[in-house]
Amino acid sequence: MTQNLPDKIIYSKEVIEFVTVANEYCMLLESLNLLTREQFVKQTYNILTLLHLKAIILPKPKDISNANTESFVNEADWHFIDNGISRKLGSLETYSELREPLDPDSVLNVSISECLTDTFQDLKDFTQIYQFGNEDAITEALWECKNNFEQIWGSRIILVLKEFHNLIYGNVDFTEDKKNEKE
Repeated sequence: MTQNLPDKIIYSKEVIEFVTVANEYCMLLESLNLLTREQFVKQTYNILTLLHLKAIILPKPKDISNANTESFVNEADWHFIDNGISRKLGSLETYSELREPLDPDSVLNVSISECLTDTFQDLKDFTQIYQFGNEDAITEALWECKNNFEQIWGSRIILVLKEFHNLIYGNVDFTEDKKNEKE
């Protein structure tokens, strides 16, 4: 499949596989209202596991201009996704302490929905830029996405994986909250 593509990092097998998984993650969050709570937790757990692996092996471009990449997810979109996840999780929404690599002495209190939405924002922006096909913009966006994985959302994925692992393999009742069913 990648044999006819130009010999550039943005067309490497690792980047194409990452784009594919990132797109699947975004589509999952955009269609979460079609899933039961249990389906959402299990499918998110599965895709996050793969996403984390693909992000680890994602190459990081060296020659970039440090230009700001275009953003497609605005504040309203971010809140829409965040609120949807929070409603879907209901009583299973948790807040956990998080230390980020850039500031390990500082402890943040973050929710599962915030972790998932922050990751969505970076991945949605990246996949949209990738679809446009401008090689310079893709290279910049790839660098930013890999950097944000290393410094921000990589640790957030691990936090969510831990919480979802305990939900899936623990003794948890996945039935929807009565309040959420009415919404």
